[in-house]
Amino acid sequence: MEVVMVLSKTEAAAALADIQETNRRGATLRGYRIGGPILMLWSVIWALGYLGMGLLPPQQWGWAWLVLDMVGIVGSIVLTRPAEKAVRASGAKSSAATLKMIGGMAVALVLVMSAFSVLRPTDPAAYLAFPGLMVGAIYAAVGVFVARRYLAIGAVMFALTLIGFYAFPEVLAFWMASASVGLFVSGVWLARA
Repeated sequence: MEVVMVLSKTEAAAALADIQETNRRGATLRGYRIGGPILMLWSVIWALGYLGMGLLPPQQWGWAWLVLDMVGIVGSIVLTRPAEKAVRASGAKSSAATLKMIGGMAVALVLVMSAFSVLRPTDPAAYLAFPGLMVGAIYAAVGVFVARRYLAIGAVMFALTLIGFYAFPEVLAFWMASASVGLFVSGVWLARA
């Protein structure tokens, strides 16, 4: 005789909720594994950009960052391709992650350029600190709304930027370049999730 299990509506709802939570957690972990290498790439871009700001005259900072940002954007696209191919191969619906990432980077770039244009800081330290604060805010927001680990990364970037701005203003460019180690370590932390 075969035993038939009957689930109550409550048990079925709980099982479905468990499945949805497992799927959500799996997607978050996949996102961390994709985001980790991208964060490591940007940590190198960050280090080179801030080293450039420490070594180049201020009138060349924008051009140096423009070149580095373009390299970072192309590198980020290349790093997301394998993940998108895997999603398509699995038959799942693609989320257009590359387009969302490019859009987010474009918004951040426009924000930085607009803020500098409108606010016209007279202290070079403002040019050095603002991107760190903005990156900290972006990661913190992603952490609040999407994936918790990014909240810690955002908090670290805020802290490192503010410490450098107030404690080491005379070497802030080099401080910010060294803060890229924090981004790199964060990328490793995400990739190993």
